Amino acid sequence: MDTLPRRRMRSAAAGLSAVGAAAMLSGCDPSPEELSRKQFGPPTEVAAFSSVAECVATRDYTQQQCEAGQRAAANDDNRTAPRFADKSVCEDQFGSGSCQPRTDGGQSFFSPLLTGFLIGQLANGGGYRYGGLYRDRRDDRSYTGSGAWLYNGGYGGRNYRYQVGSSAITAPVTTSRIQTRSSVVSRGGFGGRSSTRGGWGG
Repeated sequence: MDTLPRRRMRSAAAGLSAVGAAAMLSGCDPSPEELSRKQFGPPTEVAAFSSVAECVATRDYTQQQCEAGQRAAANDDNRTAPRFADKSVCEDQFGSGSCQPRTDGGQSFFSPLLTGFLIGQLANGGGYRYGGLYRDRRDDRSYTGSGAWLYNGGYGGRNYRYQVGSSAITAPVTTSRIQTRSSVVSRGGFGGRSSTRGGWGG
């Protein structure tokens, strides 16, 4: 099972005063779980797969449910995939050869390739919600198009179970805005977080 990384203490920069250094050392980077709660609400459990066959093999979902998940992710991909103004910015995050040119509403941009899909159970018998997943090469995690990342891999003792911020599967599907290099830098990367290491999906 994947575990959440411990908070990383910030290093004091050379040349800072003792007071400044102490202030830096007293601060901690928030954990992925804390960042996820702030951006996407409390966690909910989802199942993540790279293929229909992988989904069916769990025996938790029928062939029809798995196919519906993959189909919904593919259908929504053009609307919900992360969008970048420059191919190089997209490939910086998703890897060389992993971004493709697209157009929508007269706008041209680059988006990463779809690498999987998730199945989430909605509350109060609301059925299932599906979504596409995109794998960030820098931290080896899978993200939804909104930038919510999957963490606590292997949740419940099953290696396809993860947690994700609940709004990532309950919020309505919207068209992603086009990101530039400056907007990516200001947000701390896709998903608006510092890079941390983890397994597939985090």
